[in-house]
Amino acid sequence: MNGYRGKILRVDLSAGSTSVTSIDEKLLRGFIGGAGLGARLLYDMIGADTDPLSPENPLIYLTGPLCGTMAPTGSKSTFCSRSPKTGILGYSTVGGHLGADLKFAGYDGIIFTGAAKEPSYLLVEDSDVEIRNAKHLWGKNTEIVWEELKKETGHKNAGIARIGLAGENLVKYASIIVDHHRAAGRTGQGAVMGSKKLKAIVIHGTDRKVPVADEKGMQEYASELNEDKIEDPTFRMYSDLGTAGFTDMASMMWGSLPAGYYTVADFDTYNLSGTTVRETILTGKSACYRCPIACGRVIEIPKGKYKMEKYAGPELEVTGTMGSLLLNNNVEAVAYANKILNQLGIDTISGGNTIAFAYYLFKEGKITADDLDGITPEWGEVESAIALAEKIAKRQGIGNVMAEGSVEFGEKFGVPELAVQVNGLELPMHDPRGFSGHAIGFATSPRGACHMSADMYNIQMGQPNEAFNIESDDRFANEADLVARLQDFRALTNSALLCNFYPANGDELLNLIQLATGWDISIDELVQTGERIFTMMRLLNLKLGYDSKKEGLPDLVLRPLEGATEGHVPDIEAQLKTWYEYRGWDRKSGKPPKDKLEQLGLGNLT
Repeated sequence: MNGYRGKILRVDLSAGSTSVTSIDEKLLRGFIGGAGLGARLLYDMIGADTDPLSPENPLIYLTGPLCGTMAPTGSKSTFCSRSPKTGILGYSTVGGHLGADLKFAGYDGIIFTGAAKEPSYLLVEDSDVEIRNAKHLWGKNTEIVWEELKKETGHKNAGIARIGLAGENLVKYASIIVDHHRAAGRTGQGAVMGSKKLKAIVIHGTDRKVPVADEKGMQEYASELNEDKIEDPTFRMYSDLGTAGFTDMASMMWGSLPAGYYTVADFDTYNLSGTTVRETILTGKSACYRCPIACGRVIEIPKGKYKMEKYAGPELEVTGTMGSLLLNNNVEAVAYANKILNQLGIDTISGGNTIAFAYYLFKEGKITADDLDGITPEWGEVESAIALAEKIAKRQGIGNVMAEGSVEFGEKFGVPELAVQVNGLELPMHDPRGFSGHAIGFATSPRGACHMSADMYNIQMGQPNEAFNIESDDRFANEADLVARLQDFRALTNSALLCNFYPANGDELLNLIQLATGWDISIDELVQTGERIFTMMRLLNLKLGYDSKKEGLPDLVLRPLEGATEGHVPDIEAQLKTWYEYRGWDRKSGKPPKDKLEQLGLGNLT
């Protein structure tokens, strides 16, 4: 089976057993892999009564047809489950080389069911699979676990996924840290891992020749693409400056990097930018498997308050949550806070937002130091944020409420409407007042507020996609139909698992899939597959109790700000009307019509 291994590893943690099953090629062609395949598999395995933190909620880890091949950025993989954070579809895509290692070991994915009786980790060495005791690792941070498992297994270059204290203590937005500090951060997949007493996954595969339909063609096309993309300004920015290279443009040019918990315009972010990182603390770059961009930063702070040995540098999202969102413009402080969050295994987006919410409520006089166990957060400093993060990870004091998320934290003090989230998931660092397309993207995303399912900022930065009819004319316009097409395209890239930072269009994705799989697939079929996957995600969410009445934006981002956003506020109701009309779905129920489901081959799922 070209592009795939055709096998799924099943791990029953309750029974302490493992098995291998085959996977149907028709299912793969319909849902590709990654998040799309995960949604389809979950549909048959869970229901509205499935507790996300119970043994009945599976944790599914999946690759795609490009993973482990010569395809550019052929490293991405996805963790999927019912999200403990939102109650709907949860998935989080991650880089590193873990996904490629799984393909080299001979599998397309792993399905974890049940829960271990005591802390455990999974060791995969090709066809040799073992569930090992991890009591000696429980309570240790993600960096220590990574180092100890390399020594214990004897595989210094193995792919390793692990959780920190946050995952162990079922923090609803706990992350999974993979390889060199890449994060599967969103939707609380680390909490699901923790609920199964699964501390880590270690994968060492030796068959590095993943079968593709046209090996020579793939190699030549990958080289051709990379030569072409190296001139793309987005590619060059991420390569030269990391994702934080977008910081100044997002803040000063577009007004899309939120500051002061979404209430401050024109915050000076130069000292947080990728340029400043490069000029002050950068020591090197890092890349995921088969990635020509190498957006990862390696930094070191040799002395001072935030002294650090070499570690992963801050990316755009944590630059926002631990920087501008707190009105902190000290890049060393951001880098240090980033390390603490990763070691604890806390999603920098949801965790950072919830912490920033505490700053905001404290400064607004809605809570006191007594409410925060004596902590007195002040705009511009991160010490309070770090103290709160440690309380969250341990679920100590106020951290026990904050570990549930910003809505629950707001509810405790009677102001849940001030929590900046959609469907329970906190907003990423892309303010919809800067790019209106993010408004409808957040409101209708399959996993709550999510920029990776419709990255309108990339479209505005000059990445049209003619095959999917995606090209923006005005960042303040109602382009909800365009966003719907972008959602379908990103449903594909998040399933084939091509990195969103690699500026490939629909025709290029089609070529890569054809070269990998050998499928005689047209662009029309690919477009329909993207729509099928996005629709599949909606069907799963409806089964789990999704309420379309919750589609909207939080109060704070519907307040106009001057500066780069020019006082603009997106008209979310107009966008929802356009979006539902374009999709042909029922606005009141949120359901796709029967004839649409039949057309997409999903008619048997209702």
